[in-house]
Amino acid sequence: MLDHQENLKALHDPGAKTGHKTADSSFFGYKTHLAMCEERIITAAAVTTGEKSEGRYLQTLTEKTERTGMKFDTIIGDTAYSDRIIFNLPT
Repeated sequence: MLDHQENLKALHDPGAKTGHKTADSSFFGYKTHLAMCEERIITAAAVTTGEKSEGRYLQTLTEKTERTGMKFDTIIGDTAYSDRIIFNLPT
């Protein structure tokens, strides 16, 4: 299927937004943000529209993980999650 045909189908979703993976690469839709433990079990998730910055959801994911009762002292993530927001990590 041609790219423009895929985009036409996606335009029927009024909640979806255009996001950018790089300066030259864009997509139309949503982002899924996941937190996982070392065993690769998902401990938290958030779904946002495509234009949202990942960094703003790191705190949300860590807070959701804490509410499950899981303890952690290290966070490893994609650099997109290294926003300028500073928050207290669990001890």
